[in-house]
Amino acid sequence: MKNIVLPVMCLLVGGVAGYGLRSMKDAAARASDNSADHAAKLEKEHRPADSPASSAVQAKTAAANGGAATIPPVGGTAAMSLGDRMKELLLDFDVKSAQKALSKLSASDLQAALALVTAMPKSSDRDALRAQLYRAWAAQNPTAAWKAALADPLDKSRGYCLGVIAAEVAKTNPQAGIDLALSLGMGARRSAVMNAVFTQWSRQDAAAALAYSNAHPDQPVDSYVFSSGISSLAEKDPLRAAGTAFQIKDPLSRTTALSALMSTWMVSDREAALKWALAVADPNQKREAVAACIGAWARNDPGAAIGYARTLEDVEVRDKSVQSAWRDWFRQSPSEAMTFLAGSGDDKLMENVAYNFISLTDTLAPKELGDLLSKVPEGKGKERILSNVIFSQLTKGQFNQALATLNGMSDSVERDRQVNKLGEEWAKSDLAAATAWLKLQPDSSDRDLAVAGYAATLARTDVDGALEWARTIPDEKVRVGAMKNIAVRWLKKDAAGAEAWMAGVGEFTETDRKFIRSMAAIRGDYLPASVRVGTRR
Repeated sequence: MKNIVLPVMCLLVGGVAGYGLRSMKDAAARASDNSADHAAKLEKEHRPADSPASSAVQAKTAAANGGAATIPPVGGTAAMSLGDRMKELLLDFDVKSAQKALSKLSASDLQAALALVTAMPKSSDRDALRAQLYRAWAAQNPTAAWKAALADPLDKSRGYCLGVIAAEVAKTNPQAGIDLALSLGMGARRSAVMNAVFTQWSRQDAAAALAYSNAHPDQPVDSYVFSSGISSLAEKDPLRAAGTAFQIKDPLSRTTALSALMSTWMVSDREAALKWALAVADPNQKREAVAACIGAWARNDPGAAIGYARTLEDVEVRDKSVQSAWRDWFRQSPSEAMTFLAGSGDDKLMENVAYNFISLTDTLAPKELGDLLSKVPEGKGKERILSNVIFSQLTKGQFNQALATLNGMSDSVERDRQVNKLGEEWAKSDLAAATAWLKLQPDSSDRDLAVAGYAATLARTDVDGALEWARTIPDEKVRVGAMKNIAVRWLKKDAAGAEAWMAGVGEFTETDRKFIRSMAAIRGDYLPASVRVGTRR
């Protein structure tokens, strides 16, 4: 194998981001009538008896005076302006501290604080404080808070503030919180609010929230919403939490909940958790339960967890548990996990790693990825891992990284396929750059394969140019494969011209011509011919 030449490439990325703000008063005026009507039904049971009738006027006055209303700080020192207190909360934002401070504000002060915080520079803490302000407002007047959040331009797509309001309502009336979510109609906001409601409900009564969800499959929620509730229940009654988790019908939701359960139970009583999991009667549920145990164990002691998993008699339970433990280990310490994998001799684990490697390493830098891959011994397992890595890199347009990965891959049919794919994908992404790169390549089988892929893409717009490139391929087997793919694309655009050309190609048999015609008749942009090396050089 000859290393493919890597060109020097730079990517300059520039961007300008901005956003605009509008006042809370103007936003509230545009609230949705349907949602507002529904929210109004909650007002009587939630509005405090002494709620000021002129809160909107007071809020406007406070905001106009720069937040002149005052609030004692948590430490009990001298009172400060509302605006200064909001700034203080943002300096070292903490949810519990914010909730404690905001609980002392009146509804009018909360509205004034919202206007002040909304005008502050954008940040994750600012948005979190806005949500807590809405939550505190909802505790006093959910109708007004809901109407304002509906029209809030900063919450238009996310529904985060609407979610905390509906969750606050759900503390005392889960169905009312669900109804608020449903009043939004289809879209991301409804999903966010529904998830917030069920997360809150499951923390209070996981079994009831789950029973409702199972009875209303037309109101789907995300897999994570029951996890915190089951985890909280596990602290008090792990057996009940385990039984509740198995009431979840959706496999992904159930797996997520079991993982949350075992994160608590395996710490408090590992022996009891393992005993319960191994006693589960249903084989599929048993695999899930034991894998969750081993996964939770692996987060603290991966070597011991995998060692235990390897003693299990049930092959499927053992394999699933080892794989789950290894993935958790990798998320905590990639280098240690890869070193273990390299010396494990576990083909099943290697196969599973190859399948999941891209999702596990998606956030790693190229050098970090290369260091991890260097730990894997040569063989079919490493070939599968590298193939998946290269496919991901090509899909993302990371051609330099794909070249580096290919240079670390041994000669094989799979590597040949990826080199061919490199030429094709690079030409799709940047024809000029791919052309310049190919002109740097020395004579080799890698160049032949890359040119074949490049020519297949070029044939879409320049058949003559594609054929000219294909003729530069010395390896007859690669050259014929490249010409077949060019012919397929030519036939789709100009059947008469392609047929006339094919009749004069001595390398094509009549069987080849029939094959090319049948492939050209298929809709889409499918390339049928596998480009294989005849004599490697």
